[in-house]
Amino acid sequence: MESRIHIKEEEEIPYEVLYSRANELITSSEDEKYLDPEALIRFLRAREMKVDNALEMWRHWMEWRKSYRADEITELEVMPQIETGQAFWHGHDNQGRPCLIVRTRFHWPGQFPMDNMIRYCIYLVEIGIRLADESGNGQICVIYDRGQMTEANRDPELIGTMKRLSGMLQDYYAERLGALYVLHVNWIYWLMYQAVKPMLQKKTRNKVHVLRNINGLRDHFSPDQLLMEYGGTNDYEHPYPRK
Repeated sequence: MESRIHIKEEEEIPYEVLYSRANELITSSEDEKYLDPEALIRFLRAREMKVDNALEMWRHWMEWRKSYRADEITELEVMPQIETGQAFWHGHDNQGRPCLIVRTRFHWPGQFPMDNMIRYCIYLVEIGIRLADESGNGQICVIYDRGQMTEANRDPELIGTMKRLSGMLQDYYAERLGALYVLHVNWIYWLMYQAVKPMLQKKTRNKVHVLRNINGLRDHFSPDQLLMEYGGTNDYEHPYPRK
């Protein structure tokens, strides 16, 4: 399989060692797909070229994909969640990263079990990864839109869901998130982020963009890639939720 990801000169030896050691753990021809060069190099970069750590991360990833059946989640399975209109893929940012738009105003606490929501999120991520790989960029971005959110949308279980999901994304989708644009934050959210920002790793800080309003999106998206509600010129209207 020809890799679309560029392996730097200083990464070549760690990559070759990781490939060789991972290959020793492959027990069937069906599992050879997990030797994807792009996945291996992403795990190396996520673990700062430490082969032992990257191998452990890769092994857990392979076991998870086989047990969780991430690539077998169908549109039919998650259609109830799709029809809420909470999230959908549309456009890309200035770096060419496919964009997932998440609208919290369409989240209703207790509507679905946590496991169903997790599988829905993984379904969305799998679509995004395919889009990113097809574009040659390899990464995705997210617009997290908190606009028009009310008390009715606030979910005490959401923190637990997000913790679990964040762990899965960090462990099994290494180096895939290129940017997170958090939109329509209130002053409390803004102050909290400013307080924790210095404690974040530089790489993480560079990915997170906390925006007070839609004007900030124009620094990261061309007008034709932004929906009109975000100050762009694209008149696409998502069909869900049905009006």
